[in-house]
Amino acid sequence: MSRSDEETEEQQVWRVLSEAGLVEIPVDEFAEKIRDVKRIVMVRLCELLDFNTDFQERQSAAYSLGALKRLEVEVLANAAKPPEPSEL
Repeated sequence: MSRSDEETEEQQVWRVLSEAGLVEIPVDEFAEKIRDVKRIVMVRLCELLDFNTDFQERQSAAYSLGALKRLEVEVLANAAKPPEPSEL
């Protein structure tokens, strides 16, 4: 298989994001998608805490939850701002 036939890492990332429905999300739906993912991560984190499982997976889930919250706050803050005159 030649290099041109192989999927680059960047192409893989875009393909995975696209398959997950995370590409071309309308701006007004993005915060809602983040909240949906946060709920899923919270459920998984609760399961991990209840069963006292692998520390690394718990830590990863908690870190992901924090990153999602920061992303949600940023999206909501930017959505509330009116566009700059230069952006019109």
